[in-house]
Amino acid sequence: MKRGLLILLLALAASAGAFFITRNQCQCGMIADGVGHDGETMLPELEWLQHELKLDEAQFAKVKELHLAYRPTCEALCMKVMTSRKILAQLAARGDFSSPNFEAALQEQAALNVECQRALLKHLQQTAAVMSTTQSRQYLDTMLPQALGVAAEPVSHGH
Repeated sequence: MKRGLLILLLALAASAGAFFITRNQCQCGMIADGVGHDGETMLPELEWLQHELKLDEAQFAKVKELHLAYRPTCEALCMKVMTSRKILAQLAARGDFSSPNFEAALQEQAALNVECQRALLKHLQQTAAVMSTTQSRQYLDTMLPQALGVAAEPVSHGH
């Protein structure tokens, strides 16, 4: 019973950490006045990562460096995705789903999703390389389902 409870608590902690990490992985960090990240903010996901994986100071410093280096890439991709989604929504609102413009917007959105996912996977791989084998496995086991979009079973929509 105690072992099951411990496993449940660890799973919940890992899930919460994965949520905070992925929630911020490819979201724009722009605040209302248009100013981006300050580059030195300690985000909760980094603190979680340090504690959950028991990173030493050298590992944590490298993970932080990689995280901050990835931010501009992530923010640039996010801005592209947001623009693509806006264009697609505008075209969809017109109701002409078979127009060449709508098809091009769909293709652009798909290409941006692939570009964003590739960048994230590269970042995860670089981050995992800083860790021990055990830490890396735990990190990737937590992050890859999120990055690949397979974190939860698909919901049936009757198709």
